[in-house]
Amino acid sequence: MQVLLVHGFLAPRALFWPLAGRLRRLGHRTDVFVYPSHREDLDTHAEALAARVREAEGPTAVVAHSLGGLVLHRAVALDPTLPLSRRVFIATPHRGCRVGRRARRSALARLLPATGKVTAYGCEPAPHAAPVGVVIGTRDLLVRPDEADLPGATARLTLPFGHNELLVRPQLAHAMARFLRTGATFDLDDALATSLRGD
Repeated sequence: MQVLLVHGFLAPRALFWPLAGRLRRLGHRTDVFVYPSHREDLDTHAEALAARVREAEGPTAVVAHSLGGLVLHRAVALDPTLPLSRRVFIATPHRGCRVGRRARRSALARLLPATGKVTAYGCEPAPHAAPVGVVIGTRDLLVRPDEADLPGATARLTLPFGHNELLVRPQLAHAMARFLRTGATFDLDDALATSLRGD
């Protein structure tokens, strides 16, 4: 399956390398959608993402982290016919986050770019036929579990990791591969579940 990874605010492409590499070993073709997250606005990035998806050969699964999930929501709102096979949101502040709201009220708010400001209140999720997976980190200090949840999601995966740590853990890649295959579940196999418990 084609998998397009979308990074978050000020996140380097390299942050996705561990996940991309594991997904490739599990049989998926991966690429990273890179955009200047500290410049322009959400619509500009969403239009670029939508164009990238349309350029792909056949349906594409999009896996978006943090702000990248808001870019994906907006891309679908702009073009509900995008050929998406799966949508996965990792630690995305769908309806905003407390950290973003604090930043907007701080003395440095005037220096915050438009994309940084949108994390305070998120954006309205757009409907699409593609199955939706949500990944939540219980130790995420930037986007709390209740802020990362998305009502109506097809499947949810909750892991005991932080905001960026989610991307580098092998448990995520294996669970992600299952969701990409089935579009229905993130279920971990017994070995991976044991590794999370520390047994």
